Amino acid sequence: MNSSQRKDHWIKIFFASNAVTSIIILGLITLFLFKEGVEFFGQYRDALERYRKSGMEYATVVTKQHDDQTLLYRYLESILSQEVESMEGIANDSTKKIQAQAKTKALLQLTREFQNTKEFLLVYEKKMVKWAAETKLFLLTKSDLIDVKKEAISSDLPEEDFSESIEELNDRQSFSHTELARWQNYFIRHKREDLAKRINPMVGTESGTHKTGEINNLTSIIQESAITQYPDILTKQDNRFSTILSDYKPSFILSKSEADFKKAKDALSEYLINVPLYKERLTTWDPTKDYPLHRAFSGFLLGKDWVTNSARHDWYGVLPLLSGSLLVSLIALALAIPFGVGSAIYVNQVATAREQTFIKPGIEFISAIPSVLIGFFGIAVLGGMVSLIADERLNSLTAGFLLALMTVPTIFTLAEDALNNVPRALRDASLSLGATRWQTCARVIFPSAITGIISAILLGFGRVIGETMVVLLCAGNRIAIPDFTSGLGVFAQPVHTMTGIIAQEMGEVEFGSIHYRALFMVGIALFLIALLVNFLSQTIAGRYKASY
Repeated sequence: MNSSQRKDHWIKIFFASNAVTSIIILGLITLFLFKEGVEFFGQYRDALERYRKSGMEYATVVTKQHDDQTLLYRYLESILSQEVESMEGIANDSTKKIQAQAKTKALLQLTREFQNTKEFLLVYEKKMVKWAAETKLFLLTKSDLIDVKKEAISSDLPEEDFSESIEELNDRQSFSHTELARWQNYFIRHKREDLAKRINPMVGTESGTHKTGEINNLTSIIQESAITQYPDILTKQDNRFSTILSDYKPSFILSKSEADFKKAKDALSEYLINVPLYKERLTTWDPTKDYPLHRAFSGFLLGKDWVTNSARHDWYGVLPLLSGSLLVSLIALALAIPFGVGSAIYVNQVATAREQTFIKPGIEFISAIPSVLIGFFGIAVLGGMVSLIADERLNSLTAGFLLALMTVPTIFTLAEDALNNVPRALRDASLSLGATRWQTCARVIFPSAITGIISAILLGFGRVIGETMVVLLCAGNRIAIPDFTSGLGVFAQPVHTMTGIIAQEMGEVEFGSIHYRALFMVGIALFLIALLVNFLSQTIAGRYKASY
């Protein structure tokens, strides 16, 4: 092997090793993502089972019913507010003032009676939430005790003050604070402070327990209340709701209030129709029923809530984050595609050499600006401009504008490469047949490069949906599915994104916790989206190359 062949050999090894290293790193990243993420579903299922077994699922249904009643109350409160405002606008020396005051007073009395009736369910709800919270603490305490007992057995610690077997602990329905303190001291004596920290001898005392000095499993009491207490509350409420509105003789200052009151009565009728559904759901509630694993999958993929550090239950639904990412991406691409593709066509087919030396570096320089600086520009300048047409400075529109600015260079560069790959003979043939330059661009060159341009757009989409800093600073970070029924107003709503939630919360979560793994699942969703986009772009680009 001569020196030239040896040099080629080492160059080949160098670049081949780089390719292999890249593949290995990509494989390790993929393996790590899925290793950390897939355990989420088992943990989430366990959390959902605890949510049910503690009675918090029951309490949530009661809360939902009370929220429906609160909406009805707000109907009446809104009517009262506009009536009072109208009454205060009447001159004091007017004869209509006394009549208006009488009408307002009657409506105020109606609103108070409705609120007092609503309080029956509110009191019951608070009691259910308190019992469920204590039961949840009990279940967590039991789980920790079983874990530390297993550790004590595996470490061959003497039984002494912790002689209960795992089966006995699993069958317990209550733990006294005294025995919890004794078990904690047991591990301290044996120099196992790590296990002692997992036992809280005063668990539940912060909010109060059902029985003083101990923490209990109150699921059976909650279930029994669905038969002994809840039906009586419904009967009392239904009778009073119907009586309150039927006895009230509508007399309003404003004609609008009369129409609104009719809507309130219709809403009450609709609520009363749904009451039996609540009753059936609560009376048939079974805390011993297992939570299937597929509910954990559907809860993540189709869940509409992302709620962490909740006193009741944490929800990890990806839909609000996915919809926010897609909305911002849609706005960005709607702006970036015309500018990026249009600029590529102009620079490649129309611009003079002097214009090209000025336009191309200017567009490509945008990609060199740090995204955090673009985010600062959005907060300080663009947000104020957007607030002239929107309610808030930071929203999906602000983030979309900035992402469009960042994506134009990507689409421009790749689209121009696609245009450069169109054979010059096609252009010359079109011009020789008498077509104008714009006709040639629109009917010959652009259609010939369309697959490459589509590939550029897809890669631009991958650039947009994977951006973090700009959306974290400028999208508003409201975790909710955008209201797509609001028409064009949906584009000015604050949203949160998948990349934003990872950057915001990953530094604060406990390693190995369900929240930690939920963020990895969001990362896996992003990874799969990016993989799909790149696959489509490569497929389209392959077809484009094969056609020439």
